[in-house]
Amino acid sequence: RSRRISKVSGLRCALLALLLVVPCSARADRLTQSPDGPEHVKVYLSLEQALERAFPGADTLWTERWSPSAAGRGALETELGWRLPEPAFEFHRGRRGGRDLGVAMVTEEIGRFKPITFMVKVSARGRVESVQVMVYRESRGDGVRRKRFVKQFRGKEVDDPIRLNRDLVVLSGATMSSRALAAGVKRVLHLARARFGIAN
Repeated sequence: RSRRISKVSGLRCALLALLLVVPCSARADRLTQSPDGPEHVKVYLSLEQALERAFPGADTLWTERWSPSAAGRGALETELGWRLPEPAFEFHRGRRGGRDLGVAMVTEEIGRFKPITFMVKVSARGRVESVQVMVYRESRGDGVRRKRFVKQFRGKEVDDPIRLNRDLVVLSGATMSSRALAAGVKRVLHLARARFGIAN
């Protein structure tokens, strides 16, 4: 299902779209809980802010929700090597002057104890353009949000290993968080290819 929206109203709608990713109660839980206490939950970017960074200068933004077939889901899980528990996936898309700006997706992966919420932006050619950590919920390891780590993902494609100590250097003191971001990036690349055929 596809829904086109103007840039101004689109960002507001996109905020509501995040509600579809995780049930309200579960999301509220994740935003306020940390193994070290709620004071260690750090919200770095709202959905609106992340979308503005992912699609700078976009004149059109819209959100698409996709439910893969059973066969398609099975193929994806085989490619990734792990299950995809979500019944559906949400993609944020943008255009500027009629030009496709690619796809962005908010995803969550468990770090050491708690989920890390981040956005992965994939170009229309199937290459990672940016990774933005939006919410971090532990007292250590949030260095993975910094440029020196996330810049390693730029240019990665669906067939790249995207694995620590293969084509990525682990961030010292944040091994689990580094692995979580790598898994999320790989997942988004596979989902983007499966849904839109986006690959270089």
